[in-house]
This record gives sequence, structure tokens and C-alpha cells, in this order.
Amino acid sequence: MTGVPSPVVVAFFTSPVSRDEVLEHLVGEMAGTTGISAREVLAAVLEREGSLSSRVSDEVAMPHAMWEELSETALALGVCPSGVDWDGREPPVRLVTLMVGPARDHLSVMAAVARRLQAEGAVDAVTSAGSPREVRTLLCGSGEESAPVTVRTLTVTAATVEYAAELARVLPRNPVVVAVTNPRIMRLLGVLAESPLAERTILVGPVPPREDSPVRVIPTERFPEDGRGLATLTLLPLIATGVVTAESEVILVSGRDHQGGLDAVRLVDVARELQVPRGLSPAHLPQGVLLEVVIRALHLAAELALQGREGKPLGTIIVIGDDSRLEQHSQQMILNPFAGHPREARNILDPSLTETVKELAKIDGAFLVAGDGTIGAAGMHLSGKPDPGEMESGLGARHAAALGITAVADVLAICLSESTGTITLFYEGRRMIRR
Repeated sequence: MTGVPSPVVVAFFTSPVSRDEVLEHLVGEMAGTTGISAREVLAAVLEREGSLSSRVSDEVAMPHAMWEELSETALALGVCPSGVDWDGREPPVRLVTLMVGPARDHLSVMAAVARRLQAEGAVDAVTSAGSPREVRTLLCGSGEESAPVTVRTLTVTAATVEYAAELARVLPRNPVVVAVTNPRIMRLLGVLAESPLAERTILVGPVPPREDSPVRVIPTERFPEDGRGLATLTLLPLIATGVVTAESEVILVSGRDHQGGLDAVRLVDVARELQVPRGLSPAHLPQGVLLEVVIRALHLAAELALQGREGKPLGTIIVIGDDSRLEQHSQQMILNPFAGHPREARNILDPSLTETVKELAKIDGAFLVAGDGTIGAAGMHLSGKPDPGEMESGLGARHAAALGITAVADVLAICLSESTGTITLFYEGRRMIRR
């Protein structure tokens, strides 16, 4: 996956400023460094802000614009310690990450920046930095600089790692999955990062990939915790892409978000934990479907499952794939809210679309998402025909529709149950996983 580029501009706004003043300054400084047209880029950024806020979290905004004349996406950072009124909502934004570049890597860079800022303590570290150099180090370094941990956490993490390593020696064929929220963990893996255990250790979380990493790293968004911890949500993208199989028994090492360390070791039977049918070992995705799109969709479903919308539970379907047969087995039930918008403005990988997708999930029907993440439609009725042999007892209409569409087209379908909050992934007319 794409990493975080070094910012061409780092600006500190120590006195009160408006959103437009921040954008005008960042675009102007970027123009002086990269040669973009400040007037055209500022107009494009403000036009998008007028239709959809680029706020991606309480304190971070990610304004962006396409500019094909650049060979790669340029990044400018605005650090606003006292906050800036971004879109009339509280709290004020403290960090602005402006990205301008070609479509080729634009969304990948946005996703990489979003993952980095999800790391425990990252936003606080950047907004309290004392110099542009320190900001660049925090954002583009190994990630360890932004995630200090206490002596107690270090001690507990070391003991947890030793216990996991001992269990791994007793179970020499079991993969070791380390679910992290703090990039500093890379330095605390101890014997798990040494041969022979390193060959079967997998690090999952908002950690940047490193060529010199002794273990396999799968950069992904931080999945929200549920009552059972990170376990099931961490394993979702691994089983969906064949990194682990239904027959796997995984040594799962995890910790609580607020501590930033590791404090739990579990032996997880994948088939039982995710209710994967025995004998099913999915090791591929539908033609043209990107792994990061599947992970992003699973993450959105997980957030909806745990948080709902406005205090109410929601159910939805997200169909991912490019099979032309989808057109024969789907019908728009409402005016398509994504119609007429350019492709680059409606990609599920765009962090600023998160709230839009969650809001539209209240509408009955399915989202159709292309393999590259472009959202084609919402509120779609699906008319696939599931195999009666695959219909499980108690399967509702939403699940039947999700199962059926994968039986008639080469697509994945992620179904969120409104009544139970269960997430089910269907493929090739069968249930793959259920959390």
C-alpha cells in the first residue's frame, strides 16, 4: 500500500483563522513549491467543501483536489492548536491535511494518511509539535515517535509477548496475529520478530509498511472494539483474503486502545469465532476487487454494527465487484444519491465520505461498489436467486438478497443485520464468514 509522502508545506496557525484562510494559505504555499495553479486548485477545494465537508474526525479535515499535472500527490499540513471552525460543528478542527495530485495514487495516499492519524496519540503529537521538522518526522517516520507508552504498559507488553511466543513454540503451525493500535509495538515484538517465529507473525493495524520489517505487516484501519475485544474484527480481512483459512487456529495478541500496548493472548478457532463453514478456504477476491476496498467496507459495517446511527441500529448491504450481470439483478428503488457526481468524489476509500455512507445506510437497499472503491449507487433492490441448499434457517430478506446476488454475479456482499448487529460476508453463493 502507498505510504505517507513528506509534506511539502507545514504551516502553524497560532492565531484565530477561518477555514478559507487556512486553505488559501496552504494552497498558495503548495503552489510555490509544486507549480500548481493556486487559483484553480483553491476553487476546486472550496467547491467540494461547499457540497461535502472534508472533516474525517472530530479534529481532522482532509481537503483534497485532483491535479493530473503532478507526478504524485503532494501533501500540505496546517496545524491549528487552538482549532478552526471548519463546518459549523463542534469541536473545532486542529489538523488540516491538504492533498493535491493525480488520480493514480490520490486515494491511496489519503487512506495512508488516515491510517497514520488513527494511531494512538498521533493527532495530539502532531498538533503539539514545535517545528515543521518534528511534524514531518511524526507523520512520515516509523510512527513510533507519535505513540509514547508508560513503563507499566511496556512491562505488560513484554510479558504478553513472551507468553505468546511460548504458546507459539508449543503450537508450531499456528500463525501469530498481533492486532496493534500503536506503531511503537514494532519495537516491542521481541522473539516474535526473530526467526523462526517471525515467519508466522502477522502485524495488523494502522502501522506503515516497512521494507526492513522482520514480520508481515498488513496496514489497515483500526477496527472499533466490541464487547469481545478486537479479535473477531481483526480477523475479518485476514479470512476474507485467505491470509488465514477456515481451518486455522490463530494465536491472537491484542490490547486495549487507550493503553497502546499488548495485554491479551487468545487461541482463536477461526471457523468457530467467525462461523466459517468448514472446508471453505477463500484465497482470492472477485476479478478487479482491491483488498483495501474490502477492508474499508468491512470497517464501515463494523462501525455501523457497534454505533448504529443516531442511537438506532441499522442494517445494510454492500456489494463489491464489477460484474456486468449486476445490472440484470438490481434495480434502483430511489433516486440514486451518487448519480451525477464524478467518480473521484464518490470512492469508498475517501475518508471524508464516511459520514455520507453511514447516513445513506438508513435507506433500505444495497450499496453497489466497484472493485476500485467507486460507489455506483445506494438504495438498490437485489434480485439474485440464492441456492436453496445454502439458505440457512432464520435467514432474513436482507441476508437472502446478499447471498443471492453473489450466486448470479462475481461479487462479494457484506450484510449487516439490523436486529443482531451481525456482519456476514457472502461470495460465490455461499456464506464465507459471520461475526
